[in-house]
Amino acid sequence: MGMRAIQTELVKKGFSDVLKQEIDKENSKASKRVKEHLTRREIEELMGCNRQTYKRVGGAVRNKR
Repeated sequence: MGMRAIQTELVKKGFSDVLKQEIDKENSKASKRVKEHLTRREIEELMGCNRQTYKRVGGAVRNKR
């Protein structure tokens, strides 16, 4: 039995309205969550863009400029 057949059976039995209401309730809860606003510097720090890099020079590890 495919997904389409299951959906049509639910509509015939009257269950589809109940399922839609439950989905709407879940979506409304998620949309009320406060979004966290990060600055460009904070995002770059999380990605590791401004980290020191090192290079091996004659067997020793030194900062790469």
